[in-house]
Amino acid sequence: MEHSKKGRARRRNPMDPTVEGKRRATIMKRVHMARKRGEQIHVTFDEKGQPEGKHDDELMSWIGVLAREHVPIWIQDWRSRDLDGLKEIIWKETVTSFTVEESFRNTCLKSCGEAVRNFQYDLYKTFVEGFINEESVWTRSKKVIDNYPNIEEEDWMKFVQYRTSSQFQQLSDRGSEIRTNNEYSSRGGRDGYRKLDQEMFKKNRKWEKRDGLWLEQQMGPDGELKNPACKNASELIVEYNTQESQGTFESIGTNDVLSQALSRPEHKGRVRGQSKFVKPSQYFNLSRSSNKNNEVQSMRREIEELKALVRGLCANRDVEPSVDPKNVPTVD
Repeated sequence: MEHSKKGRARRRNPMDPTVEGKRRATIMKRVHMARKRGEQIHVTFDEKGQPEGKHDDELMSWIGVLAREHVPIWIQDWRSRDLDGLKEIIWKETVTSFTVEESFRNTCLKSCGEAVRNFQYDLYKTFVEGFINEESVWTRSKKVIDNYPNIEEEDWMKFVQYRTSSQFQQLSDRGSEIRTNNEYSSRGGRDGYRKLDQEMFKKNRKWEKRDGLWLEQQMGPDGELKNPACKNASELIVEYNTQESQGTFESIGTNDVLSQALSRPEHKGRVRGQSKFVKPSQYFNLSRSSNKNNEVQSMRREIEELKALVRGLCANRDVEPSVDPKNVPTVD
């Protein structure tokens, strides 16, 4: 199975000043040149509400720039109503620069909140964590001053004060415990499901259902599932899809093939196996409203691909699947 090495490659150090500075400067220049001409950068969206096309990455990078340039690094909860005014500024900056609909507003602000958290994490790991016991940690380093001049000394002290507190340590420990107990950690890298979904579409391998895309995301660069739990889930996904095509498996709303294969209920507010842009109501409504004939054809294709996928994985690992793909009946 083919995979993009670029999409699967380990991300370069996000705090490398040469990378960070060039990326920010390039994006800012393009956006400001367009605004000076009185133009907006045109962005298109797919049926799931995901940005696509020539300028999708520019839009997402611009939101990241706004997060770093405008949002104080010491904020603890992006959902706070005290930040409503700041969020309005970020949204106006976005719609002034890009052609996006009002319906994109919540997704834009959620993406900004995620960018803020990522930036805070990178700052902490690079400039704070290894220097907690040193007095110099309370003062901005030369790299911080040179590359993030918008970070004031007072903001930096508030940031360090919280990040070295027992409250933050408890939250950090809790997060580490959750990640340790997560059997199905994603291997998708920076671009996540959005890029993978679009990559599969270009290869004429677009998954109509989320379980296929979820499996693709779990694979390593060599196309194998390293995680035993994921291998077991892949076999169940094939089995349940076959049963569903025969009418012997009940898939209702969020309790579909993927949820039952993972034995985990869906979390409120997001769709597992899809990008952050896809809303639960939107995804499941799209699934219900699909043409029945198209569903049958897609199901046939996906079952065959899932069979081949599991068969290949088992052959590579020299193990027998608990569900023999040869004995799985086809869709009539």
